[in-house]
Amino acid sequence: MIKRIFRSALFLLILAGILLLVQTVIDRGLGTYETNGYGGWNAIVSGKAKSDVLILGSSRAWVQFSPKIIGDGLGMSCYNLGVDGYTLDMQLASYALYKKDDGLPKMVVLSVDTFSFYPRVGLYTSDQFLPYLSDGIVWDAVEPYGHFHWYDRYVPLVRYRGRVDLLTKGFKSALHLEQFTSLKYRGYMAQDQTWSNDFAKYKQTHPQAITQKIAPSFVSAFESFLQECRRDNVLVVVVYSPEYYEAQQLLTNRAEVFQIFTSVTKKYGVTFLDFSKDPICYNTAYFYNSQHLNVRGAELFSRELAPQLERVYAGSQNRSSANGQSSAGKTHDSGGTGAS
Repeated sequence: MIKRIFRSALFLLILAGILLLVQTVIDRGLGTYETNGYGGWNAIVSGKAKSDVLILGSSRAWVQFSPKIIGDGLGMSCYNLGVDGYTLDMQLASYALYKKDDGLPKMVVLSVDTFSFYPRVGLYTSDQFLPYLSDGIVWDAVEPYGHFHWYDRYVPLVRYRGRVDLLTKGFKSALHLEQFTSLKYRGYMAQDQTWSNDFAKYKQTHPQAITQKIAPSFVSAFESFLQECRRDNVLVVVVYSPEYYEAQQLLTNRAEVFQIFTSVTKKYGVTFLDFSKDPICYNTAYFYNSQHLNVRGAELFSRELAPQLERVYAGSQNRSSANGQSSAGKTHDSGGTGAS
C-alpha cells in the first residue's frame, strides 16, 4: 500500500512537472506577442516599455497619444500603455506591473474619461492575461471580474483548457516558427478612419442622457495613485483628451465627474489638462467616433499636448532646483485647463 501511494504521488508529481513545463513554454511564447491586448503586458515584462514618460489610459490613450510626438517634444523616451476597453483599475495595474519590472519613469501622463471611476462589465479580451495569471499584480486585477478561478492560477496548464489555438500559437512563437507582430509604435496605433454613423445610432438608442456610475473605491484608488507617485517623485499630469462636443451633452453628471478630477488633482498638486473645449472637439474631420480621434486628430492633439507637458515638466524641475531637492511630482501646479 505504501509503495502504491508513493508511486501514485511520484506519478502525479512528474505529471505536474511536465504540465508546468508545457505551460511555461506557452506562457513565454504568448509573452512575445505584440498583437491585440498582449502587447502592453508583454512590453512591460520584457522591458521594451521602459521609458522616461509613460502614457496610461483606455483606448482613448492608445489611439490618441503619439509617443513619438510627445517624446520628441519632451526630449525623452515615451511609451503608450493604454489598455483597450478598461477603466482605472486595469490602467493602474499596468503601472504597478511596470513599476515592479521596469522601475520608475520620470513622468506619467494619465488619460482620464468620464467612465474612469467605474469597472467595465466582464473581462474584455481575457486571453491577454493568461500568460501572467501567476503574477500577483495581474491576478489581483482580474480576480474581481470572476472570469478566472483559483485553479487557473495554480493548476498547471488548466488556464489553457479548450484553447488549442493558443497552445499552437504559443508553441510556434516559443520555437520561433512564427512571429505575431503589431503595427503599433511604442504601444500607439493611430486609426486611419473617417467619421462613422456610430454616434447617430447611439443617439437613436439613447434618446435620454445617461448617468455615469462612480465607484468610491475607484476614486480612492485614483487618490492613492497620486499619493504613490508623489512619494516616488514621479511627475503626474492628468489629461482629458478631446471628445466630440455633442457627446458631452449626453451625460447628466458630467460636472460631478469633472469635480472629482479637479478637486483630487488640486489636493495633490497635480496638473489637470482639460481639452474637452479644444477646437478639435467641434470638427468631425478629426474623429472616427465621438470618443476617439482618427490619425489626423490624434497627431494634432499630440502636437498641442507636447509643449504643455514640456512646460509642466520644466516647471517642476525649476522648483526642484530652487528647493535644492528632487521633488518632481510633489509641488507642480494644479488645475491647468490645457486647451484654449
